[in-house]
Amino acid sequence: MNSSTFAFLDEDAKKEIRRSLLKAVAIPGYIVPFASREMPVARGWGTGGLQITLSIIVESDTLKVIDQGCDGSVNAVNIRDFITSVTGVESSNETSAATLIQTRHRIPEEKLKDNQILVYQVPYPEVLTTVEPDTAKQKQMHGDGDYSKLWVLLYEDTSQYGDSRISNRYPVLVNKHYVMDPSPIPKYDIPVMNNNSALQLFGAGREKRIYAIPPYTDVRPLKFDDREFKVENFSGIACERCGATDVFFDEVRRGNKSSFFCSDTAFCDAQLEKNNAA
Repeated sequence: MNSSTFAFLDEDAKKEIRRSLLKAVAIPGYIVPFASREMPVARGWGTGGLQITLSIIVESDTLKVIDQGCDGSVNAVNIRDFITSVTGVESSNETSAATLIQTRHRIPEEKLKDNQILVYQVPYPEVLTTVEPDTAKQKQMHGDGDYSKLWVLLYEDTSQYGDSRISNRYPVLVNKHYVMDPSPIPKYDIPVMNNNSALQLFGAGREKRIYAIPPYTDVRPLKFDDREFKVENFSGIACERCGATDVFFDEVRRGNKSSFFCSDTAFCDAQLEKNNAA
């Protein structure tokens, strides 16, 4: 592969993104602006995560791309095909085999290792957008550590409904400092971010923002001390394909009947293989 064209982006673009990534890793949860480039996919379809992946990928990497846990969705297949076509790297559906994982809306069920990087596709990077639309005020609030408007939002939900109504993009406190948007992952995945062995990188192409969580970093959901953080409840449910429990499920309705399947297709395949071997 010609080094001048490796990974689609020119070298200056990749260097600029890497510098932004270094700053983001050095200040966990801090949003770093970057010069987002035009990509051969529409903005909003993962251009931020794609640019990060193309800037850090090397020929020895093994790539995995998932969309809401699925390796076979249109988004995942198209991004994986594009990355492999401009890099020549190997790809795999197996989480344990991948060194670089690009994801949309999920964290793999299998525990990640310290030699892996998880790249998130992010649509809206600023956690304060829902409570403060002014960008200058957002920066000041982050600088002052003033997240009172978020606390008020959580309090109003709790007082009226007994719990927060936020089902995804639940705000998290990173390294006991910055409150951060974790991307549209379900609440189920929030605890997995905490003290994770893998480097977690977040890219928003349309918003031109990058942020990061280094390995083994403290990540906690924003919550009141006297309230338990509740994730999606799948108790008593098993995957109809592989029989797995204690995972995040996708619900499929067929008339009046609901069926549940593992959201993580690679995990489901591995469980099915174990069942057949037994």
